Formats: sequence, C-alpha cells, structure tokens
Amino acid sequence: VLILATEARRILEIGTSNGYSTLWLAEAATKISGQVTTIEFAEWKYNLALANFARSGLSSVIQTIHGDAGPFLASCADAAYDLLFLDSERTEYDGWWPDLRRVIRPGGLLVVDNAVSHGHQITQFIARLNADPEFTTCLIPVGKGEFMAVRAPATPQRIF
Repeated sequence: VLILATEARRILEIGTSNGYSTLWLAEAATKISGQVTTIEFAEWKYNLALANFARSGLSSVIQTIHGDAGPFLASCADAAYDLLFLDSERTEYDGWWPDLRRVIRPGGLLVVDNAVSHGHQITQFIARLNADPEFTTCLIPVGKGEFMAVRAPATPQRIF
C-alpha cells in the first residue's frame, strides 16, 4: 500500500533476511515499474533470499547485494531512493542516519520495522528523526510496529 500510495519506484531495503519483506515490496513495485534494491550482510541469509526470489518470479525487479549497509549507503547518490525500509541491525541505525537522510529524496518515506517490539533498541535513532525539522514522523503500533518518517518535499505542497 505504501509503495502504491507514494509511487515509490526506487526502493531500498536494508536487512533482506530470507526475503519475505522484499517480496512484498517487489510485488507492489511491479505495479508501478519500480525496482527494489536489498542488502544483506549475513551470507546464509543472502543465499536463502536469492533462492526465494528465484522461486517467486519477481527476481527481475530485485537487485540483491551481499555486503555491509554502511559503506553501501556512503556510496549512494543523494536523493537516490523514494522509500527506505529498515529491518536490520538496529544498533547501526543511528550511525547510518547521515547517509540514510542524504539518500532519501525530498518527499520520500523511511519505514523502520519492529519499532514497537524492539523500540528500546532504537530510542536514540527515533529521537534523532523526531528532532529533524525536515521529517514528519509517526508510529503505527500494529503488529511489531512501524515507525514512519516522511521527508519534506523540495517544494511545499498545497493540499487545497
């Protein structure tokens, strides 16, 4: 729903795991000619995800990277992504913030998974996002919780 509502065509997932979330992102991306890039550090998870993607029929819209998200983010262009989905090593989020912030386009969306179930691990990160005047944030306390942050558009939008 988020991908379709925001028309996010350039999607980055950090923390592929077995690819379950990636497949949901990819299925939505196919409806709007989008592309999902996903990065996983653990080799066994990366290999499991590759096998799942091959079976899904969605591998053509998924770019899978085996590596460390920190250096990957540092190498990305400014405003490279419309939507970022974080489901990785939560203790790294705060350190990644300068690059996460930089690669989210104006008007883009950041989604942090497991924000309720693992909220104690991301307290400082959430405080940093809440304090950033360029982002509007909210917590969706459904399931394990989703924290969302929308970056202000480059040009203010009139609603009416």
